[in-house]
Amino acid sequence: MDQHALREFYSSVTTAGAILAGFSGTFLSFRIQRESNYYRQVSIERGEARDVYIGLSHFTSSFMLIICSTILSLVFGFLLPLFGLVRPTLSIISPGLVVAGLVAALIFLVGYFWAELVHYQILSRRLLHDKAEWGRQWPLVITTFALALFCFVSAYLVLLNV
Repeated sequence: MDQHALREFYSSVTTAGAILAGFSGTFLSFRIQRESNYYRQVSIERGEARDVYIGLSHFTSSFMLIICSTILSLVFGFLLPLFGLVRPTLSIISPGLVVAGLVAALIFLVGYFWAELVHYQILSRRLLHDKAEWGRQWPLVITTFALALFCFVSAYLVLLNV
């Protein structure tokens, strides 16, 4: 790649990396806030507010996945591409390294959601065998899959002609 193509690549990756880092950071912030609410709560008695320790917070293993996703997306999707914009020919930064880091960050993010679904027992045998629940949502599921397939094929055909 020439310097212009590298700058364009790093500019695009910085945007994608910032979005992924923001997404991961938002979920990380949500988890920390939720667990801190389980650690202590405010009690108001006789017009005075005071913290009451309840000690119910616990960070599951999925918390580590969201931390890894946030760190990787910041490093490979934002920090390294910024260095690449300043000096595109820097030998330790390559498009392959940046893409690999962002893919890893995305995998950690998907793993976080998967672990949460398992932790809260959303994915359970009962859900899979609850025909009434599936029956109510089936039209929405089919419509979503059809729309996703239509958008994928449309985008692919448009990009094929570019």
